[in-house]
Amino acid sequence: MKKKVLIIYAPYGSGHKSIAEYIEKYFKERNQYEIKVLDVAKYAKVLGKVSIKAFDYVINHRKNLTFSFIYDITNNKLGTINQMDVVKKAFDNKNLREEIIGFNPDLTISTHFFGSNVISYYNKLGLINSKIMTVVTDYVAHQFWQKNHEDQDAFIVANEVVKRSMIKSGIKENKIYPFGLPFKKENKQNLEAKEEIFYKFNFDLKRKTYLFFGGGSAGAIANYEYFKALVKKNYNINLIFISGKNQKLEEKCRSYVVKNNIKNVKVLGFVKDIMSLINASDVCITKPGGATITECIDMKLPMILIPGNGGPEKYNARFVCKKHYGMKVRNQYKLCKAIKKLINNEHLLRFWQFNLNKERENKSITKIYNLSEKLLK
Repeated sequence: MKKKVLIIYAPYGSGHKSIAEYIEKYFKERNQYEIKVLDVAKYAKVLGKVSIKAFDYVINHRKNLTFSFIYDITNNKLGTINQMDVVKKAFDNKNLREEIIGFNPDLTISTHFFGSNVISYYNKLGLINSKIMTVVTDYVAHQFWQKNHEDQDAFIVANEVVKRSMIKSGIKENKIYPFGLPFKKENKQNLEAKEEIFYKFNFDLKRKTYLFFGGGSAGAIANYEYFKALVKKNYNINLIFISGKNQKLEEKCRSYVVKNNIKNVKVLGFVKDIMSLINASDVCITKPGGATITECIDMKLPMILIPGNGGPEKYNARFVCKKHYGMKVRNQYKLCKAIKKLINNEHLLRFWQFNLNKERENKSITKIYNLSEKLLK
């Protein structure tokens, strides 16, 4: 009989779900374990639903200062003292228990701390007996991730910096694995040639190409102002703007391009083969989400980081700047100024590229799989 692996997440931002899906796909392809993916939000009680809606409101309305304030003020042991009580009141109910107990996982891989907390609680009640592996999905580990660390078997973190900070917080070193954040490695295979993309978009091969991730959260409509300010400058670059599943944003940007007869800008909606576009680009403009930063680092693509959702993303941005993989900007004016600087000073771009080239290839998913085998023996 196959051993069972539960992959659990909560939808507080898109990164937790996407990383859970990456892990699911990799594990299923190997066909060694019975896999189940679970979104705890589907079983949320009133408090859980309110917390999700509150999070969405903060993100959609760009209340990043509010989010950062809450994030920082709770990033200590006092701020997490009632965390397990909140988890029980927000998510624990008959339906969730039946779902998890019915599956009875041998190992749970959680990409959100709420998932780890739920499994830890059910283990203590004797309802299940699951090993717990927690994947910290940013370049910093808030105290929420570290709560009840004694009950968890492994933490997957982005790098040695995060590992050292967690050791200082009292977590055993042998539980922390700096594997990097997982992403779809297979997307790097069979990349479309840069020349083919340029031909398809009618771009000038001699120009530098900037890839702008403007989608993501519903609040990404604010990125239209960044897009418009940049396009107005008419810099001698190629610009690919990705709106993702935000159709309203896509329509606004595309309408602006058509109305002004702009030839060096391509607006795209949801894109499956994103790695080919990353491979064809010289710089990425994006908010500092953990998953996107991971992809850019592995593809050796320098970044200009625009304001994101606050909270952990500000620490993600600090990591990129400290490692000299790119820079962050505060507003539309600073974005345009940064690109003008790169156009006039290509040595800065080469410096970022040089630092990125020192990074080892990301093998996180493979390492997670191997560690899972070890924990399940």
